[in-house]
Amino acid sequence: MSETNDAKQPLSRALRSVVIGSVAEAQRRNAPTVEAEHLLLALSLETGTPAAAALDAAGLDHAGVERMLRAERETSLRTAGVEPVPEERLAAAPRPARPRWGASARDVLVRAHRASARSHRSRTAETDLLVALLQLELGTVPRAFTLAGVDRASIAQHAGVAPSAL
Repeated sequence: MSETNDAKQPLSRALRSVVIGSVAEAQRRNAPTVEAEHLLLALSLETGTPAAAALDAAGLDHAGVERMLRAERETSLRTAGVEPVPEERLAAAPRPARPRWGASARDVLVRAHRASARSHRSRTAETDLLVALLQLELGTVPRAFTLAGVDRASIAQHAGVAPSAL
């Protein structure tokens, strides 16, 4: 979606492909809820946006995000005294129902909406979503960023957002 068209659309319509992608990411992983990590995975698949370019520059294309999230899960399990099991053993039974929206995804979408209102739509919706993901302080996504040594301020700056917005 072009920046010009994106800036004229409400945030929810502008992020339609990312939202649909996040549901698909949750379904692919047989997750009962769509969470912030699914939004990040879907955002990493977008092409031609400043947000996707900023993630790519940090080595966080889709495969990079998956590796980062896998490392977070393994570290969390080890911290709890559980040895991680191979990926193929983690596959849950397929869920025929569409996943519900989890708290972290709802939080990110609300933050993105607020960022959009503050920026007066001067940025793309994907960038507002990226800012919201980078601002998270609790949960899987911020733990994954920290464990991977990701410089969130650098990603924001590469996306054209002042690091102070974080």
